[in-house]
Amino acid sequence: MSRLSPLFLALLLPLVACGSSLTGDATAGATVYADNCASCHGADATGGSGPNLVGEVETDEATDIIMNGKEAMPAFADILSEQDVADVIAYLQGL
Repeated sequence: MSRLSPLFLALLLPLVACGSSLTGDATAGATVYADNCASCHGADATGGSGPNLVGEVETDEATDIIMNGKEAMPAFADILSEQDVADVIAYLQGL
């Protein structure tokens, strides 16, 4: 088994500790939601052609669905950045 150099570990550790989690900004998320989600989920997120999202948003599951789509929900990976997704989730969790 090879040993990892201390320098490599020192550079890798902060990346592992941080992971890919981003802190969402609910104010920015309101704009992302209005521009990309409201047409299906309603202006107040209580539903429309898409389901009610109020009180229903769990971060990991929502991220996966927004990025990859599910059933009638299209994927937004080519449209929204990871920060956009974190922002819209923060907005929805604050409703």
